[in-house]
Amino acid sequence: MDVNNKIAFLINNFYAGGAERALSIIIEKLQEEFEIELICLEKRDFYSVPKNVKRIYLSNLTGEESGIIKLLYLPIFAWKLKKYTSKNGIKFVQSHLFRANFTNIIATILGGKHRTQLVNSTLISRYLNKGIGGKINLTLIKLLYPKANLIIWKSKGMKKDAEELFSLRTRQIVINNPINLEKIKNLSKERVTEFSFTKDKIYIISVGRLIHLKRKQDLIKVLPYLPKEVEVILIGDGNEKDKLIELSKKLDVKDKVHFIGNTVNPFKFLSKSDIFINTSETEGFPNVIVEAMAFGLPVISSDCISGPREILAPNTDINKRLNNGDGIEMAKYGILYPIGDKESLLKAINVVLKDRYLREKYSKVALLRAKEFSTEKIIPFYKKVIMEALDTIQ
Repeated sequence: MDVNNKIAFLINNFYAGGAERALSIIIEKLQEEFEIELICLEKRDFYSVPKNVKRIYLSNLTGEESGIIKLLYLPIFAWKLKKYTSKNGIKFVQSHLFRANFTNIIATILGGKHRTQLVNSTLISRYLNKGIGGKINLTLIKLLYPKANLIIWKSKGMKKDAEELFSLRTRQIVINNPINLEKIKNLSKERVTEFSFTKDKIYIISVGRLIHLKRKQDLIKVLPYLPKEVEVILIGDGNEKDKLIELSKKLDVKDKVHFIGNTVNPFKFLSKSDIFINTSETEGFPNVIVEAMAFGLPVISSDCISGPREILAPNTDINKRLNNGDGIEMAKYGILYPIGDKESLLKAINVVLKDRYLREKYSKVALLRAKEFSTEKIIPFYKKVIMEALDTIQ
């Protein structure tokens, strides 16, 4: 039979975020093999798409609306998606992020005939302590996810997290995020104009949203106890920015903490930095850890669920978790420390600073590990599941 290669990717919006960046890579690598449309619930862009990829918006919302508005819009988005896919002959929709996933399934309940794949970018258990909003999301996951044709988790930890909460009998697989190594190496050559690197400084870099979940305050709090030549670069933006700036002033390290904000090209900063640190309470699959490793940066990360242990200590039990007082773990590809344990974070940084041999060792193995997540390794898995879905369409 002739295979219809027209497919759609659905996401909340295309603003700055790990899931959005991962999808932009997937689209870029699959555009020559499929006729792709990118459908966004809201009109808020940051990442670009190839010229031959059509971008559709289901509303003029920005994604910054209240939780109530977002909830009420789900059936509206779903109805619009159902109408659009039916009118334009789209038989396959792969969605990314929770609200897009809900919309994708509700659209089929409303009569949509397309095949559905749901890609999850964060832990489901994050909603357990989110009050009524969290309960609503957990209920929607429980009711809607079993109706998907395929669920894709970005890490083993995410899949296990879901299995502990729900009995999802839908077919499920794990596909890590792809990293376009060649592209980020080229982008890293771009001149840095937002900030001046100096040779007598040691730069610790951290990339991610400035929200409480990312715990950037932990890095600022240990800075006063580090050698005077150490400075911190924070890439990203968020509602905690003002608090973090005030904290840096209070601790008298304001001139040593550099807030760069969101940037399409964090790689030009990564390539010139010395150590990468992830301080998060939770992750899905932290792309930026792998991206930092691609530049040979020694990585220090909180041992949070999920992702860091799978990347830095792949041969260990994913159920293992460091607790406060356990100290640091010198993993194969980087150093893990307990979430929020500032004493252990400080120890890990000092170990890397003082041991030149260790820095060189982690730099070498980081480069090798990053290649395991290259587009050449990961994109074929996405192509395979999409082709399998299209083959079932009569």
